[in-house]
Amino acid sequence: MSRLIGTFLGKSILLAERIFHKDGSTFPGKFVIKLFPKYLSRLKYPKDVIMVTGSSGKGSTTRIIANMLRSCGKTVCHNLEGSNMIRGIASTMLKHVTWGGRIPEDVIVLEVDERYLKVVTKHITPGLIVLNNLTRDQPPRQGNYDLVYREIEKGIVDSADLLCNGDDPITRQVVLKHPGKFHSFGINRLSTDFDTLPTGVKDCAYCPKCGKKMNYKWYHYGTVGDFTCPSCGYSRDRTDYAVTSVDPSKGTITLNQTLTVSADPLLLFHIYNLAAAYGAADLMQLPMEQVAESLQEEVISEKIYNRIEKNGRSFVAISCKAENNATYNLAHYYTLKQPGQKVLVMGLREISRRYSHFDLSWIYDLDLEALNVPEVQEVICAGPYAADFALRCKLAGFPMNKVRCMETLDGLAKELTRTTGDVYGILNFDYIPPFLEEVNKYK
Repeated sequence: MSRLIGTFLGKSILLAERIFHKDGSTFPGKFVIKLFPKYLSRLKYPKDVIMVTGSSGKGSTTRIIANMLRSCGKTVCHNLEGSNMIRGIASTMLKHVTWGGRIPEDVIVLEVDERYLKVVTKHITPGLIVLNNLTRDQPPRQGNYDLVYREIEKGIVDSADLLCNGDDPITRQVVLKHPGKFHSFGINRLSTDFDTLPTGVKDCAYCPKCGKKMNYKWYHYGTVGDFTCPSCGYSRDRTDYAVTSVDPSKGTITLNQTLTVSADPLLLFHIYNLAAAYGAADLMQLPMEQVAESLQEEVISEKIYNRIEKNGRSFVAISCKAENNATYNLAHYYTLKQPGQKVLVMGLREISRRYSHFDLSWIYDLDLEALNVPEVQEVICAGPYAADFALRCKLAGFPMNKVRCMETLDGLAKELTRTTGDVYGILNFDYIPPFLEEVNKYK
């Protein structure tokens, strides 16, 4: 009876929200599980349930997997809005559940917050868990990656298959305890990899298994690369689903030496997501012909990456997650590897929309030193924390006559007329729209 009442109340709230154009909130799920804490446990789910978690890339990876499943003729229940905590997932289920308490789709694909995996898997049992990466993300909330890893570990179901980023020593450690099946995805060595990190900042320098210092043959970024512990042998080892080669001239990558799809090889975060989705497709035994067609059509959301050609210049907007040095550093390395002269625009307006804190410690782990090269003509720091970014540039050795501060992005188009070269906006998501507005004004 509680399941029926919960479904009725939740669907009624959803209908009211649609009428008043409030669709997409997490309130229906929050309301129902407040009244009936075991509501989700009482629903009937399809056999195939996939959950994707980690610090970054959860939303993009679930979107790619969901699109791939649909291209193979499957119906999919997916929390597309990105509401990845228990109340958001409950709201998603309320949109799909029948009056008989059944989720009718063939497959459920869920983005799950890394701290809430243990809550969600109490009610919904996944057959496959994809673990993208773990970094020092949102330090005031998360503490450090060890704490987050232990929270994820609590949510891993013994019966589930695990598909983890094998290039990341933090995520790969799940193989040490998981009694079920373990699979890994990754990227083989690229010509653009680092033999040593420019700043030496590593999230994981010591072996998660024995605590001794690890050795690296090469790095993609941060801690992610080819690692080996000389003491106990913990290592990257074999990768089941790998980007085995890339062709920058054609803009393609090849997976497991067999499947070639279009993707910019320098956008590492995107090709990691593609590798994870490819691994999920193989484990789901999807027909590879349809998988190839689906992955071939995948493009990065313009909310994350946008390139505009205007008046002989390229304007590139890269959305980076504040309080996460890894996402910014990936954008820095991408920019560094582009040809020609460059102007950088950096900034943010809101550090967090969830929490009332203003932590900026993460900017001291940004690899701005790598960008202190002659090809970078100027750095424009914008927003209420412009001076903090400018100070970080000074500590990275930038001549201060190359660094400018703006209170907002208003007037950026005019400022850019003083410069030449391509423009790279390495910005938090809240500054992407105003950056693009200024690009449209550029003449």
